[in-house]
Amino acid sequence: MNKILIWIVTLALHLNLGAAEKPKLIVIVSIDQFRYDYLTRFGDHFGPGGFNLFLKQGANFVAAHQAHAITTTAPGHSVITSGAHPSTNGIISNNWFDVQTGKKVYCVEDESASILGAEKAGRSPKNFFAMTLGHVLQLSNAGQSKIISMSLKDRSAILMGGKLADGAYWLADSAFVSSNYYFDQLPEWVKKYNASGKANSFFGKTWERLLPDSEYARQGADDAPGEEAEDGMDTTFPHVINGGQNAINAGYFDALRKSPFGNDLLADFAKTALIAENLGQRNVTDILCIGFSANDGLGHAYGPNSHEVMDITIRTDRTLEDLFKFIDQRIGLANCTLVLTGDHGVADMPETVRQHNPNADVQRVVSDEIIAAGEKALNDAFGVLNDGMTWVMAHEGTSIYLNPKVLIQKGVSSEAAENVLKDLIQQDPRVHAVYTWTQLANGQVAGELGQRALNSFFPSRSGNVYFQLKPYNLDSDDPAGATHGSTWSYDSHVPMLWYGVGIHPGVYYETVAIVDIAPTLAAILQIEFPGSLQGRILGEVLK
Repeated sequence: MNKILIWIVTLALHLNLGAAEKPKLIVIVSIDQFRYDYLTRFGDHFGPGGFNLFLKQGANFVAAHQAHAITTTAPGHSVITSGAHPSTNGIISNNWFDVQTGKKVYCVEDESASILGAEKAGRSPKNFFAMTLGHVLQLSNAGQSKIISMSLKDRSAILMGGKLADGAYWLADSAFVSSNYYFDQLPEWVKKYNASGKANSFFGKTWERLLPDSEYARQGADDAPGEEAEDGMDTTFPHVINGGQNAINAGYFDALRKSPFGNDLLADFAKTALIAENLGQRNVTDILCIGFSANDGLGHAYGPNSHEVMDITIRTDRTLEDLFKFIDQRIGLANCTLVLTGDHGVADMPETVRQHNPNADVQRVVSDEIIAAGEKALNDAFGVLNDGMTWVMAHEGTSIYLNPKVLIQKGVSSEAAENVLKDLIQQDPRVHAVYTWTQLANGQVAGELGQRALNSFFPSRSGNVYFQLKPYNLDSDDPAGATHGSTWSYDSHVPMLWYGVGIHPGVYYETVAIVDIAPTLAAILQIEFPGSLQGRILGEVLK
């Protein structure tokens, strides 16, 4: 009886929105490597129309999480518009290993596609198995709606846009490019934008702190242990964006991608797209997805407790306020629905933790050392291999792939080899949990963390063994910089902010997941849900 009642209430909520107006434009903003606590730590420096448009006039879910275990960029973006976990949409990480071909696979690589505007490897959503909100919206109105997605990163733009996007754009050196998966040539407005030289205009520009130096004391010292200098950028302010050279070079574009100017460039490109594509002004709902990526590159170099992260967060607020003002003037924010979220957070660096407690049991963990110990354990259990063969074929992060040819040659089952690795790895004091392919395939997990591991499991792409490190132990071969990718709150807890048409303002404290965004937007649009949906309608936030 209860299940029937829930079904009736959900259906009524979905259908009764028919009397409400639909937005002319949906804007989905994802900020790469953006922890929820940045909103509270730096909120006293926000203006009225950026983050505070949501926090003071919209809806704020304070306990929103990415509900999968491998919290990297690709899976984080794959769930936003699909409402499906990586276990369903196939995007388990930025990369995975194909044991059949013996090759690493990049999440949006496609050898049959070519990039328009750059001589680089092909890209498309071929490896993405989910329908998206835009997909269903276009099917509902014979393709009248436009779906435009953009980012500095190809994977962010492609995975938010989905398979039926009218265009997905990302930055390749000095130009915004796309794939011939979407069209045969770049639209004229994109060609014109690239010809303007906007991406080169930041060369030699100096990034200074936006606020007085004293305001950054809450972050500790500017040059803190663990920070990483690269691409011509030192570990202290000011930062000159030139790649360490006197002329435009590859290092300059890398520096641009990890500076506030990268976000400014993307926002400017978004404004151009709004005008050129006439988004939100065609008597039909359009969708614009914007993935701000600069925060991620910068966060990796300097860590979440740096002056740089504080400054780019405040500058991102100003960039958003300017963009939203533009949308308001052109379309009217009262006619739009805005959603802001993040693909993942980031861990505090072990060096930062030890500054507060020198005896803290945290460190950088080199996975190769664990793999080497696992290889020895397998040799001890089943016999030493000849001819340079190894039991472990590859590893991606903390996912380990066994060599199927060796297993066949030795007459060892995958499950037996997996258990040897599991027994070895779970003895490591830095490891919290270990899961085998067989366990995950049979759903033999317990607790919330186990469920998140299951949400990241895709049988044909996942490794034979996956392990989770204890909090603040970083899987990193690099002796400096910050990273993410774990199941812990600092990596999974991200914003979920709403504003505009169909949204009931307020602060909401229940735990929700980023997969809930797509079904909630589908309810506002009064369309069918994406076919692989695993999230729920956030009925509490709907008017």
